[in-house]
Amino acid sequence: MSEIRALIEQLIAAGVDPIEAAEVVARAAIHGAANAPKQRSAGAIRQERYRRNKASQVTESDGCDAGDEPSSPEGSSPTAVDQVVTAFSEMARQSGLSVPRAVTASRRRSLLLRIEEHGLPAVLDAIERIGRSRFCRGENDRGWRADLDFLCQPKSFVSILEGKYDDRPLQQSQSPPRPQSPSMQRHHDIHARLKRELYGEPDEQFAGQTVDLAAGDFRSH
Repeated sequence: MSEIRALIEQLIAAGVDPIEAAEVVARAAIHGAANAPKQRSAGAIRQERYRRNKASQVTESDGCDAGDEPSSPEGSSPTAVDQVVTAFSEMARQSGLSVPRAVTASRRRSLLLRIEEHGLPAVLDAIERIGRSRFCRGENDRGWRADLDFLCQPKSFVSILEGKYDDRPLQQSQSPPRPQSPSMQRHHDIHARLKRELYGEPDEQFAGQTVDLAAGDFRSH
């Protein structure tokens, strides 16, 4: 109060009307109280800290695409997608196929969907089938070879599992001759003997033997 009175006395001494001087000081006091910083309670501070932590968590989660499998930290066990990529790369090196150099987000999403639909063992089995398939290794009329994108596609993946690209047994160009029955063998021998007798072809097997050309029954028995 002493400070306010001193201000009023200074204004009066400067020639300001006493009533007006009192109003000026009162308005200044009210304005200063309104603009003075308010002291925050401990509860308000805790709420502000909680809101900041929540906002930070949401920002970090937004950095991952929906459906993407989180990458495994260094030193932890590999994810299912990483196992598939490693298995395919090893198979490709052994089979002369294209080794994937970049595992894009699109490839990871596709592989993750195949794993969710069919299971990790089925995906690894499909990779082994590709490695055993002559067609997938380029032995076809176009020289086409399978790659990681071929494994990622839903339609081709099912075809691999169903054995569409498995090797087929090689067909023999000529069938082996069928064994002759005893009756057919007799007819063959008789025909050979007649040919040799009629045309004079030598045959030590039938030397000194005669052939009976009389009517007979040559049907098979």
